[in-house]
Amino acid sequence: MNRTMLLALALIATAPAFAQQQAARPAGAQGGPDATFAAWDKDGNGTLSKDEFRAGWMATRDDLALRRLHTEFARHDADKSGKLEAAEYANLALVQRAGKSAPMMTAFDKNKDGGLQFAEYIDFIKVAGAQQQPPRAAAPKAK
Repeated sequence: MNRTMLLALALIATAPAFAQQQAARPAGAQGGPDATFAAWDKDGNGTLSKDEFRAGWMATRDDLALRRLHTEFARHDADKSGKLEAAEYANLALVQRAGKSAPMMTAFDKNKDGGLQFAEYIDFIKVAGAQQQPPRAAAPKAK
């Protein structure tokens, strides 16, 4: 598959993230595919190398994942306090699946304010999500 086709697929796949970005931009601000291409074209030569494409794709993917996590965080913040308190923490799917083996919220409450801000929530997701991943099967040994 050539680079032009890959770029087109990347832009199509990331369209929802760019739509959100566009909605948040002030009137008259530039954006869209040309701005994305320019941002990914780190050396400014008008073409995307494989490394530039990979870095742009990964950054876009990570940004989209972070946005989704923030949406989920906001959904669980029932009282809209900007943090998840103990009862809200207990309602998280990762906590409910883990049951009694779920990590205590206090382990992630770095500022000790009785709740998890978004950055603390991300730390929790990294740890609890990794704990609930099934172990990977060992690759068969070559003879």
